[in-house]
Amino acid sequence: MNIGIRDFTGLKDGKALIDAHTKNDIEILNSQFRNAYGYRLETNLQKRRNPRLITYNITDEVKPENAEEIIFAQNTELALKKGDTTTKFFIKSKRNSRNLVTNLTPQTRRLMLQRN
Repeated sequence: MNIGIRDFTGLKDGKALIDAHTKNDIEILNSQFRNAYGYRLETNLQKRRNPRLITYNITDEVKPENAEEIIFAQNTELALKKGDTTTKFFIKSKRNSRNLVTNLTPQTRRLMLQRN
């Protein structure tokens, strides 16, 4: 069994956390555990979540309803589609500036990071 395990950590509650290089390695390891131990050993795969983006110093004209349209208009070269971003909420900082928190799909986040 040739698997690229990146990190193995024993947790305090007797569980183990295994980090592998690829999803395929994780699936191979999961199937090997199932074959060897049956269902006496429980395995859980971590689910990916949508990353969040914080945009600082948003003007008062930007509302939650039109924030997604403004993001699309300012980033035309990324060819974003409806549903790639979702406005979550606005937060106020200690200096009374408004900040916008949005959910992005992982692909959209990668595009935005590559652009800079």
